[in-house]
Amino acid sequence: MGFVMKRFKYWMAAREGFWTLAILSSLFTFTGAGCVTRHHNATPKIIGGSLVEENDSIYKSAVSLDAGGEPVCTGFLFDKRTVVTAAHCLASQKLKGGFSLTFGSRNRALVKSVFVSNRQFVLNGIWDPSDLRRSDIDPLPQKPKGDIGVIVLSEDAPDWTRPLPVKEIGDIAIGRDVILAGYGETRAQAQDLQTTEFKGFLRKAKVKLSVINSAGQELIYESPADNRRANSCHGDSGGPMYFVEDDGSLTVIGVTSRSYAANLDCQEKGVYTDVRKYTDWIRTNAEKMRSKMISTADWHHRYFESKNGTKMVLDYTLTQEGEEYLANQVWLNVYNPAFNGQEKIEATLTSYINSLSQQKLKMGYAGEHRFTIKFDQFQGKKVCALASRWGVQQDVILEIDGKQILNNVSGDEKFKFKFCEQGG
Repeated sequence: MGFVMKRFKYWMAAREGFWTLAILSSLFTFTGAGCVTRHHNATPKIIGGSLVEENDSIYKSAVSLDAGGEPVCTGFLFDKRTVVTAAHCLASQKLKGGFSLTFGSRNRALVKSVFVSNRQFVLNGIWDPSDLRRSDIDPLPQKPKGDIGVIVLSEDAPDWTRPLPVKEIGDIAIGRDVILAGYGETRAQAQDLQTTEFKGFLRKAKVKLSVINSAGQELIYESPADNRRANSCHGDSGGPMYFVEDDGSLTVIGVTSRSYAANLDCQEKGVYTDVRKYTDWIRTNAEKMRSKMISTADWHHRYFESKNGTKMVLDYTLTQEGEEYLANQVWLNVYNPAFNGQEKIEATLTSYINSLSQQKLKMGYAGEHRFTIKFDQFQGKKVCALASRWGVQQDVILEIDGKQILNNVSGDEKFKFKFCEQGG
């Protein structure tokens, strides 16, 4: 294994809302797990590492962050409802429309995936998104980089999973064995003509702890002298560094952050966030999210596309009270690759249940060609009833620089939908 940070275009969702338009261009991620030589019908082997077996405690604690069926990053179970990974992973555009967490490895029987929405994770506030645009970051910063994030699950992880504890008692020492684990690609080297890549297979490699950067709250490993290609690579970002205790048991001490230097691409050294310094932050933020969490099954989405290619998504939750439904939250997100933030965009949401409810708002720019707004007037308001489930419609009108845009399907200036309809 061995990792490097690739450049990418980054955007962050504004305010507390989420959006589910998975329509932006892809950005960088860390990945991988060493190099593989594959012969016809042969079992692949990692150079510098090995596949993780189902009975291994690492198998029961590591998690893959997947988009489009492919691993984007790695994480680990902090507890049965909490996953820890890198902040830069959660900023990835590949994950912005929601993503899957996969427990287990695709080459094994014990495997399960669950969906995660953008309301279920938080990035550490210290982390600087501008680092994503840099190819070479100081390997020994004198202040914390905070490249760590936390994901809260809407239900417990599978029964067979077992979180490994973060090391809180006892010292760690330079030269001690540590184990890196990840689901990322195996990096082909030019000299290995038969080398290919395998993603989604959990692998591990043993290396040595070489630097403890207390000021930067980071750890650096180095490949052992007899296995210089043992390291982490593309797709392993956010994955755990396990400390090998005297009795052979494992505790978690690090989270994959970045390469040691630009010229060490998946080679020799790497930098990990010292997760021991963030345990209070993880617990506090996980509890905050759990207390506010609405199950992902409770969210509904309505997608619209205009004649000029502008895309919209209306996200909302409902509460049933007898024969009627009340809105908990209603959000609208609007995207067009031509948006630069200078546009004046107003949206009008109208519901016709029993009496007219309407709110017109100016949308705010959220970066990367996207505007967003929360229709707070609908909070707690009746938006549909069982008797009107198939009859009464609602609509959204969108105005860009004073001009109403047309529905791509009907050509009307209203985007019609029904709150009560399921799916979408």
